Amino acid sequence: MILRRIYDPALAQASYLVGCPETREAILFDPERDIDRYEREAQAHGVRIVAVAETHLHADFVSGMRAFGATRPVTLLVSGMGQAAPWTGEGPFHPGASVRFLRDGDAFGVGSLSFRVRHTPGHTREALSFEFVDAHGTPRALFSGDFLFAGDVGRPDLGFLASGGMSVEESAEALRRSLALLDDMPDATVVLPGHGSGSACGKVICRLPESTVGIERIINRPLRAKDDAVRFMEGLLRDRPDPPPYFGRVKAANERGPRIHDAVPAPPRLGPAEFVSASRDPIRVVVDTREWTAWMDGHLPGSIFAMVDPYFGPTVANYLEAGDEVLLVAEPEQVDEAVRVLYRVGIDGFAGWIPPKDFAAIDEDEFEPAGCEEVTPREANRRILLGAAVLDVRSKQEFAKGHIAGAVNVPFTQLAARVGELDPSRHVVAYCRSGNRSARACAYLRRRGFTVANLRGGYWPYAGRGF
Repeated sequence: MILRRIYDPALAQASYLVGCPETREAILFDPERDIDRYEREAQAHGVRIVAVAETHLHADFVSGMRAFGATRPVTLLVSGMGQAAPWTGEGPFHPGASVRFLRDGDAFGVGSLSFRVRHTPGHTREALSFEFVDAHGTPRALFSGDFLFAGDVGRPDLGFLASGGMSVEESAEALRRSLALLDDMPDATVVLPGHGSGSACGKVICRLPESTVGIERIINRPLRAKDDAVRFMEGLLRDRPDPPPYFGRVKAANERGPRIHDAVPAPPRLGPAEFVSASRDPIRVVVDTREWTAWMDGHLPGSIFAMVDPYFGPTVANYLEAGDEVLLVAEPEQVDEAVRVLYRVGIDGFAGWIPPKDFAAIDEDEFEPAGCEEVTPREANRRILLGAAVLDVRSKQEFAKGHIAGAVNVPFTQLAARVGELDPSRHVVAYCRSGNRSARACAYLRRRGFTVANLRGGYWPYAGRGF
């Protein structure tokens, strides 16, 4: 078969294009919302996408399934298992599109390729995995979605985000039972997961782009513990990171059907005066992708600081409110990437963009007064001794391994949802491991009226001691 892993490093997400070398027909598994890039990939490999399949209703990105169905003559293959609010197959649809609801044990083909459907609940109630099988029915590859990762399994605590979702305990038990699917699989069965290292849909996903069932039997701790229910539950539920708040908004969009666009949004380039004028509209939020030092030297009021890196999409998605429109400060060569990443996490409104060289022409009187700065460890310690609040924006797992005495732990992705836990009348010193995540947190807190300082260089715990 023709197999192409299409990886999105911004969300650590993998889609798979699988083609028949004889008929040149192809199926696409788990597409993100900007579907034009999958069409380009198919054209580059000389195949035509005739079917699109989804392993489950995603929470971390807006699915491209309905966009395919609305604009292409494809068959949409979706789960008919365990959904409390199943998709009814309502359009809009392309005249040549159709929907097929799959159940456990169903089989389907694409060209000469054969696939078998397996219901693997746990991460979500309706989750499916797809076996690529040979002529004898032996599984040769498993498109496992968020059921099985390299070295990990899908997190079981997102059920509350879905309509009629399962409790954490129900999900964990369902996941343990789903792992029995692997008992009779050959060691050589290739595992093609939906996410790689860095995804918030797992806890300790390793860096292997793919794996095998045999490898997972050795390295995957939840899989090794599946026959001991108590041990499995304890290991799976211990030290779970909190899900990013934007997951709820994306999950709801995928349940009801996201807004369909003719193309990925293309915001207009604005001049300095136009950009400043647009930024004064309360629904417009400036997302500034320049370096941190440039942001501190001068930024428009209420700006979100987020460089275009692996933290970009989750940062902006978690800090924006529903209905906000983005004004982007970015280099021209970064605009398309930044817009696509934000589009994938459910942001539809883009009011315009400006390059840093034009942004520099904005009158300094338009910039926000001081209220956010970067300080050395010595200065941070002095301020803390004088009564400044200490904010640790790392994960709770990092916090547990060592932190500055008296620090409050609010992971930077949770800050918008938990800002009420902080006292706006106190100066805040924020830190993370390197200063990157805490810089984003500082900019957000400044947006909310706090006076903040970022600990330069971050904090590395030594023997569990703080300052």
